[in-house]
Amino acid sequence: MELKKTAGGISYGFFTLAVARGARDEQGNHPADFIRAIVWDKKAELMARYLHKGSLVGVEGRLQSYARENGEGQRRTELEVVAQNIIFLESQKVYEFRQGQKAQRAGGGDAGSGFTQGDPFDPEKKDVAIPEEDLPF
Repeated sequence: MELKKTAGGISYGFFTLAVARGARDEQGNHPADFIRAIVWDKKAELMARYLHKGSLVGVEGRLQSYARENGEGQRRTELEVVAQNIIFLESQKVYEFRQGQKAQRAGGGDAGSGFTQGDPFDPEKKDVAIPEEDLPF
């Protein structure tokens, strides 16, 4: 997200929400909808500073429509989310761990996480080997 300021000095930024549809398609991919959003003031500054592409966030807001002309001179009505509440759903360390796991799956080797088993909560994994000494009972 690129942080901008109005003429009056108020911070704002546009970002894109990737909202997964839940079910996999025929190729095994998770389809998603990409929705334009805007955030204002301190929330925009915090997002620009701490969030990266792929960060998990919860967004509460409202829909706003606006009209604009496309390159061919036709008026189009578009929707965007005006983010009023942003909740960071993961720490920076969790984000870095997830990015390391993606690099490992893509053949990028060990990303320094020390973990080789992957996400034990991944719904795609059938069995997870847990050492007996790690069991709480």
